[in-house]
Amino acid sequence: MKAFISYSHKDSTLLDSLHSHLATLRRQNLIITWTDREIPAGGVIDDHVDHNIEDAQLHLFLISSDFIDSNYCYDREFKKALKLHEEKKTIIVPIILRACDWKIPELRQFKALPKDAKPVTSWTSTDEAFADIANGLRAMLERGFSEPAKTAKPAKASKASKFVPDARHVSEDQRKVLKALGDEVVERLTAHLAKLSDEDRKIKVGKYHGIFWSNFAAEFDLDDGLKSLLVERFEEAKAWIQQQRAINDDRLVRADPQKYRNTMLKAIWGNAKGLGWDEDKVHAFAAEKLDRPVASLTELGNSQLKLLRSRIRYEVTRKGLKSGSKKSTRKAGAKGPKLPAAKEILELILKHENADERGLLEDFNSPTGPLDVHFVFNTRGRGAGYSLKKKDFRPAVEELLKLGWLLPPETDGKANVYELNPKAAQP
Repeated sequence: MKAFISYSHKDSTLLDSLHSHLATLRRQNLIITWTDREIPAGGVIDDHVDHNIEDAQLHLFLISSDFIDSNYCYDREFKKALKLHEEKKTIIVPIILRACDWKIPELRQFKALPKDAKPVTSWTSTDEAFADIANGLRAMLERGFSEPAKTAKPAKASKASKFVPDARHVSEDQRKVLKALGDEVVERLTAHLAKLSDEDRKIKVGKYHGIFWSNFAAEFDLDDGLKSLLVERFEEAKAWIQQQRAINDDRLVRADPQKYRNTMLKAIWGNAKGLGWDEDKVHAFAAEKLDRPVASLTELGNSQLKLLRSRIRYEVTRKGLKSGSKKSTRKAGAKGPKLPAAKEILELILKHENADERGLLEDFNSPTGPLDVHFVFNTRGRGAGYSLKKKDFRPAVEELLKLGWLLPPETDGKANVYELNPKAAQP
């Protein structure tokens, strides 16, 4: 979950301490923090601040007399976040740094940290205070996701007639695929609950299921659940759920390493069966992708199994598009993109000398600014990287996906890989 941190610069030292205590949450991908310190030299401050306020799903306000006295902190940043909260788009958490009069109704309506809203500087140990804050945020974040997600819409009044999907919507088989992937995400989110009693765990898992599918519905703007998803968005929805699964893989690894390996092996053999591959073919494919001899999958480490699962799943995607998406491939071969950024990206992809590596690798650990996307024009992540503003990159890639030039992305939680549709450039 992305968190925007608003603070008075007079509280910079306390902000540093907070950052240190949030390190574990960041390492576990439960939270991504942003402050105005990340604005690059030459950047327009207001533009960066406004963008990141709107982009965040969690807003942390570091409360002190200086914060309340700051027109920028209170009147600009807090008021904007308050509006987003009223639209059900964000969560607001005040963090009381220093004793002050913060009895402002629109601020006091939110439960504050640390415990009992006791100011950090009034604790015997500020480390204990910040540890309490980190624990409070963890408890909140573990009820939901570790990756940014939109807040679900409020439930609407019951309708007079029940929604009935038609040919425009995903089929029952496609819903089963998405549900199975969703179950894997929830399995990872609830892996740490293994020691609870069966009854308590069942209740908790049920809540996580509700949270997951509510976030899914919000992400794809669905009023009638999964059955109302348009068939043209199936691959996009599948990729989104797979990304959520990849982000939370580490949870299952920590809680139950053997179970994690079993899920990897099950996925690999299940996808291989769909491709019509026997054991020898799987071992040969693994040897090719891992660049080493493979006599048995049991000899592979978790990271190697994860990579192999991703690449075999990609082969399934390619096979599906090759056999069932002739319309989109013909469309791609006959019709070029209109957006300037999409034209430039496609041109550079097609220029890559190795046809088997043509595509994009989007690096999540971008060394550039928060408004940029860092990527390379091949699927191996080799060579010089490029950067493009998100506002230009996202529409460009969406157009290339829609026209069929790129295959839906594969992700490992660290990068998105968009492979060039092998049929797209053919007449």
